[in-house]
Amino acid sequence: MNVIAIRKPTGEMNLPPEDGGELGTFSLKWIFAFLMRRWMLIAAIGAVSFALAFTVFMIQPPQYSATALVMMSGGGEQLPGPQDPNGRVNQPPTAPVVDSQLEVLRSDMLTGRLVDSLNLMSDPEWNGALDDTDAPLATDESPAAVAYRAEVRQAVVKAVSGAITVRRRGLTYAAEVSATSQNPERAAQLANHLVELFQRYQIEARIESAARANTWLSSRLAELRSDVEAKESEVEQYRASTGLVSTQGALLIEQQITDAQNVLNQARSDQAERQARYSQLQDMLNSGGSADSVGVVLNSVVISQLRAQEATVARQLADYQNRYGEAHPAIANVRAELADIRSQITAETRRIQAGMRNDVDISAARVAQAEGALNALRRELAGGGPEMVRLRELEREAAAARTVYETFLQRAHEFADQGTINTAPAELISAAAVPNEKSSPRLSISFVMSFALALGLGLAGAFLAEALDDGFASSDDVERKTGAPALASIPQVRRSELRQSPTTAQHPAAYMIERQMSAFTEAFRVLRTTILFAAGQPKTQVVAITSALPNEGKTTVSLCLSRVAALSGQRVLLIDCDLRRRSVKEVLDIEPDVGLLQVLSGEATWREAIYLDEASGMCVLPVSGSGFTPKEIFGAEDMSRLIAELRGSFDLIVLDCAPVLAVAETRVAAAKADAVVLVSRWQKTPMRAVRAALQQLNDAGANIRGVALNGLDRRVPGYYSYPTYDFSKS
Repeated sequence: MNVIAIRKPTGEMNLPPEDGGELGTFSLKWIFAFLMRRWMLIAAIGAVSFALAFTVFMIQPPQYSATALVMMSGGGEQLPGPQDPNGRVNQPPTAPVVDSQLEVLRSDMLTGRLVDSLNLMSDPEWNGALDDTDAPLATDESPAAVAYRAEVRQAVVKAVSGAITVRRRGLTYAAEVSATSQNPERAAQLANHLVELFQRYQIEARIESAARANTWLSSRLAELRSDVEAKESEVEQYRASTGLVSTQGALLIEQQITDAQNVLNQARSDQAERQARYSQLQDMLNSGGSADSVGVVLNSVVISQLRAQEATVARQLADYQNRYGEAHPAIANVRAELADIRSQITAETRRIQAGMRNDVDISAARVAQAEGALNALRRELAGGGPEMVRLRELEREAAAARTVYETFLQRAHEFADQGTINTAPAELISAAAVPNEKSSPRLSISFVMSFALALGLGLAGAFLAEALDDGFASSDDVERKTGAPALASIPQVRRSELRQSPTTAQHPAAYMIERQMSAFTEAFRVLRTTILFAAGQPKTQVVAITSALPNEGKTTVSLCLSRVAALSGQRVLLIDCDLRRRSVKEVLDIEPDVGLLQVLSGEATWREAIYLDEASGMCVLPVSGSGFTPKEIFGAEDMSRLIAELRGSFDLIVLDCAPVLAVAETRVAAAKADAVVLVSRWQKTPMRAVRAALQQLNDAGANIRGVALNGLDRRVPGYYSYPTYDFSKS
């Protein structure tokens, strides 16, 4: 911890915000230091708490615990639904279902049934009111007696409920029902009977729920049935009034339109077929081709006969030509006959063409007639548009009402069937056995619980004491709470160490002379170095040692600091500026005839009033026995002239001043010093007192070098962490 004390101008000392009593930053170092500081308090509270808790645990009457294991189901058998005609098997329960069933097991309602079923009201273990001599008689039916019995029963229910534990076993569907009693048989009976009552309650609840649902569904079905009948009747009446007659579920006009559309489609198909055959024949004739390939011509009987005659005459012509030649008269006759036959074929083809043309015209007329009939029906249907819209609306309402009715009717059948199913939603898979060993009190558990309670109370007490402690626990605490540098942490010299010294030397100042290599002495060497060689500070020759309150050890610090400086080879003068207590002469065991006041009044010179400390070589200017005076001493010019004169004869002048908050003249004396050191006792001096003292010294113009933490317990970690400085800059 490196701290450099820098003098702040008068009036510019900025103290940090006042600490509200927080425990500080929690760290491993802080926790360890806290435990070391408060271990005696923790141990004392813990020992008393452990003894009391362990005694209370062990004097409790023995308790026995029995556990039953219950397997939760999905709430019973699943009923067949409309989309599952083959039925359903049991479904595993969900987590909310299991939690809900566990809450039923824990409920006061079920515990009350258990109390009544096992007559626990007459059991002294559960009913402490049985010994009440002022209890009303069982035959008393007055309101006060009834209220008293109800209150007693509720107390028994609470007691039994506290003895029963229901918890889920991991993430399974199994639940453990544990009961604790002073009687092992009673413990097993409580657990098993509670499961039995739970199963019975679930069956009763299901039957009652089905009965309530059936009652409500019956009344609802009657309403829906009447609604369906009314809506369907309204549809039929509207049809009759508007003439929108229906056949086979559709309106008559719609059926007629459908038939007319079918006739029109058939007529168009026939027209297209005939038009295609006629166009084919026409194209053949116009192109000069043979019409024999056309289907109508091929199917003509007349054409077939003429073609046969043509073939016969053609063969005959060929035979005559081969036999008689072209000039024979018979050949001319045969050729004339062949031409006649061919002209007949052509005429017959023309006749067939004309017939096909007539068929096309007839088909077109039929199509036009069918279209006219269809359009007429459509116009008739369009003329009844508003009536049709209203009819469709009424039909939809009637259909919706019938759907709702059918759904409710199906659910009514399902609930009716459910009321006949008596399977329990929970299965007892392991009954509670009578325990052979007591569950409490157990030595190991009682010991652990007592130790945990004692440790908790001890730590709580220590934390409370730490929170209420307004003192400083470390050098860091000083700097954080006051803003002033922590100059040194001076360890406490224990009485056991002082008793090792001679009787005349049993004082810390004497201990320092005998143990110059001790941590106590080293702390004052650090304090001296910090004061005299702080970087950025002018030469320090006059040091004022003071404290906020009395009994902070500031005289001891002044003596030890002076002796350490004298042992290091400096010329040191210790001036006792505490006119009321005059502690310096008491510690050094001197009785001066003249002292500081006589020197300031001119009755003696300072050389006549000083004493030499043979142990260290320092000089002391004490206060004589009759030293107190109401006059202003330190504010006069005599004090300033004395200090100025002493500067030429001594290297270090230490002013042992009175406490700042107790004596007003201390601020005046401190202002005349080159540096002021405020002594604060470890964990004793209130933080607010130190802050007030620093503020008053700052207001008086004193150069506050820092705070010396006195009386630190060396067992606390970090007590040896003295401030270190870079002297190369001094």
